[in-house]
Amino acid sequence: MKRWRNLLLAVGVFGLMAIAPFAAAGGSADEAVVDLFEFIPEQFRDDFEDRNDDGIPDLKEVPPEGIPGIWDDQFGEVDEDAFIAAVGSESFDTDDKGSSLTGPCKGVAISYDADGLSVDAMVDRGGPEPLLDIYGNQKMTRSNPLNVDTRGTLVYFGSSQPETFHDHRWFLKAEGVFKDDGGDPNPRDKNRNAGSVDFGSLLPFPFTALIVAEGAWVDGWGPDELPDMEVYPEPNCVGRGWVAFVGPNPWLTAPGILAMLFAAAGFTGVLFNARPALSWRE
Repeated sequence: MKRWRNLLLAVGVFGLMAIAPFAAAGGSADEAVVDLFEFIPEQFRDDFEDRNDDGIPDLKEVPPEGIPGIWDDQFGEVDEDAFIAAVGSESFDTDDKGSSLTGPCKGVAISYDADGLSVDAMVDRGGPEPLLDIYGNQKMTRSNPLNVDTRGTLVYFGSSQPETFHDHRWFLKAEGVFKDDGGDPNPRDKNRNAGSVDFGSLLPFPFTALIVAEGAWVDGWGPDELPDMEVYPEPNCVGRGWVAFVGPNPWLTAPGILAMLFAAAGFTGVLFNARPALSWRE
């Protein structure tokens, strides 16, 4: 593996393997119909302010760091081959151009650039509606992906209300980029969380790619790692959709090549657990 890895780096694969021009979604002439502050818990609202008047609150302060779940992965895959196998395109449904989130989970995710200015956002109300952008359009589809700045930060607030999961397991994976997993017995009945992911400090290099992200969270699973399944035991939250990682290079990098580059840089896939979310009961 090291032989081809070094060859890829030597020939400058960043440019050679770019496969298509990519234009990040810009502003919209539509009027925002979703108030994102509705999804930000009251105790955190002073940490946000819409400084660029795009209908998405900009970031002043990230949520406080929490404590990892007992079964949270803190290390990632053990070697390069395991990492590539975990994030390979063959384990993702790339034919589905839509998005979905089922189960009681609800919340908001907002992406920011390195200066804390908003890039994009999506919400889920926890009902039959699809994932939405601030204009009321279905979000995280291939044609309307969640745009994430690879030099910026993602902030999220979530809830499982009215459910409370115990002995739960979860995983989250993004094609060619990372796989993360964990869980906890949850003896204190926590059902809310707030967290952030600093992509700029965690990723080994910026890049541009359009990829599929998938995840599941299952109640009562126990300490064993949660596998990919066609149908998960209930109650659960299961989601999938498209993410556009945006970097300084306007050219898309194929997910398979991206995974090889990450492995070559020593990256093993832990992102969301690098700074554990703050959880509480409400």
